[in-house]
Amino acid sequence: MKFLSIKLMFCLAALPALAHAENMKLLIQEFAPFTHTDPKTGEIQGALTEKMLEIVRRAGDTSTISSTSLARGLHAALNEDNTCLFGFRRTPDRENFYKWVGPLVNDNWVLYGRKNDGRVLKNFEDAKPYSIGSYKNAATGLQLSEQGYKIEFASQDEDNPRLLVNNRLHYWIVSESHGMAIAQQQGFGNDIVRAVKYKSIELNMLCNIRMDKQRIDLYNKINKDLDNDGTMEKIMRKYGIK
Repeated sequence: MKFLSIKLMFCLAALPALAHAENMKLLIQEFAPFTHTDPKTGEIQGALTEKMLEIVRRAGDTSTISSTSLARGLHAALNEDNTCLFGFRRTPDRENFYKWVGPLVNDNWVLYGRKNDGRVLKNFEDAKPYSIGSYKNAATGLQLSEQGYKIEFASQDEDNPRLLVNNRLHYWIVSESHGMAIAQQQGFGNDIVRAVKYKSIELNMLCNIRMDKQRIDLYNKINKDLDNDGTMEKIMRKYGIK
């Protein structure tokens, strides 16, 4: 018993010590199949949703979770204690305003084009002369715009499949899994095709800057544990994500 007690003490010492449990306010943007609201039940689901809820559970905290717009989510995480927004890129302009957990998952981003378009892109740079759909405040669209690409910013990403299919855009820059999920939901799944891969992008959680560092460190440790113990792989398979 004495040996087991000493071993337990060492295990506990290896983890960050949290003074008390907290109720975390978790926010998502509609980003199926990673984070989304089930239209029938109103339940917030998705691969990243399940991962984050498991991180919070293993940390001994509780949480509420709700869906919001990107702009409102960024504002809430910036100003409200114990508030986090997850499923987003870690960009230089956001870096110092938040504390970070991740990467939570790698997400392939692509250009989708119309299936009946005979244009062939040999590489991503070939798309520079053409109009590319993104949406307001999207980090990828903003960065590509700064690099000279012709980005058209819709008010929301859900507008872009219709704009693409109706020849209002040449291409659409989007997460491969999320883009196809939107297109299929709107009945455009058979009308678009992947034109070229952009890159793999890491999705993270950004939290209020005042959040305790020990809690952030613990969340990051548990995040790695979920990747290493096979939990995240099972979740990804459940949602059909490559």
